[in-house]
Amino acid sequence: MPDLFTTVAGLIEQVADVPAEEISPDVRFASLAHWTSLEALRLLSALEDDLGVRLDLRSYLAVTAVGELVDLVAGELDGAAR
Repeated sequence: MPDLFTTVAGLIEQVADVPAEEISPDVRFASLAHWTSLEALRLLSALEDDLGVRLDLRSYLAVTAVGELVDLVAGELDGAAR
């Protein structure tokens, strides 16, 4: 099974039409060529559907970089496993 970063990068690739190879933990969403509020909501939906997590909308929208998003999702997955 791929690690969480790889999974999140793959979803970003699908939603924002950015090659996964160009996505690293320090990439800021605002720097992605096709990133809009619509893509942000599509990614939220994809994360929740594919990973089975529920993310707080305010916390999600406060995330500015891919690594921060991975940390947020990891925290939710850890909390759900308890």
